[in-house]
Amino acid sequence: MKREEQKQEIKDFFEQYYKKYEKFMTLPSVPAAMLAEQQEEEGEWKKWKLIPATVSDEDLAKLEAQIGVAFPDFFKIFLTTYFHFFDGDVGRHSVDEPFFAVKNAWNPLLVKAGYLPFTWDRDGYYIRCVDLVNMPDEDKCRICQIDHEVLFDFDEDSEVKREEIEAAMETVADNFMEYLKGLLG
Repeated sequence: MKREEQKQEIKDFFEQYYKKYEKFMTLPSVPAAMLAEQQEEEGEWKKWKLIPATVSDEDLAKLEAQIGVAFPDFFKIFLTTYFHFFDGDVGRHSVDEPFFAVKNAWNPLLVKAGYLPFTWDRDGYYIRCVDLVNMPDEDKCRICQIDHEVLFDFDEDSEVKREEIEAAMETVADNFMEYLKGLLG
């Protein structure tokens, strides 16, 4: 898939996902830039909206260095498309906390084993990851998840073999685009 097609598919995903859950898009604290139009004055819960992300290549490079993994192109596109407050399966990425979900899901054992943790599942039980073993073929980078409690059995300072982590991984989708399509139902 070409980069422009990826950009359009990810943009379409966000817009469709927002429409799917639009009636639930309220939070007690929303940055002014992300407030949806026609807010009621009453009540502390405010509706938020998608806004184009202002993430630069420099920002991405800094995050990659910070967490110790190079991002696939589709994931860079994902992070540079829209700021949003989706939690769970998509992962929060708002104007006031860019990369929140990635930083929150980060785990050194997963990174050492060749995975890119990017969010927690909706229930906060599994860490969702991109399996980077097939890079640079992004279409073969499956999305998988691991029960976070399994990671307590490993020592972060010792050498952990990929096979040990892989044994606890469950496949969620064949690749990132299939994962996003699955979220739309």
